[in-house]
Amino acid sequence: MGGRRSLATAVAPALWAVAGTALVVQSLLTWTSRGALSTTAPVDVLGLVRAGSLPSVSTAEVVALVALPLLGAALLAGAALPGRGVRRVRALLGLLAVAVTGLLLVRVADLDPTHLSGARPGSGALLAALGALVALAALGTDRRSPTLEENPR
Repeated sequence: MGGRRSLATAVAPALWAVAGTALVVQSLLTWTSRGALSTTAPVDVLGLVRAGSLPSVSTAEVVALVALPLLGAALLAGAALPGRGVRRVRALLGLLAVAVTGLLLVRVADLDPTHLSGARPGSGALLAALGALVALAALGTDRRSPTLEENPR
């Protein structure tokens, strides 16, 4: 019975770590297999936008491209930390990462949900989508640890 409880409490931190890792690594991969960003990873976009090479990329998209790996790093760093406050912050960061990923999938990877025939997501977009899905799964499994009174062993 104690083994089952420890397994249940280990699932959420593992999922948060996987989600965080995916959201960090996606910044090193291309987000689309066609168009202006087909040969550029998000880590290079900021320099290209500052140089004026990518006028089609908005400031909000640049902020989102920079924020996503930072959110991933925060999720990864706090994956195993205990506490109600930490769980709430993780949940907020996870939901924010999901929203930012959705924005980027629609805008940068040009994934129109009503017209998927033209969508050609790159490996970065796919990894970010996977990270967002894992963050949602982690959000659903992240629950409080039993207190000493509830589990005296």
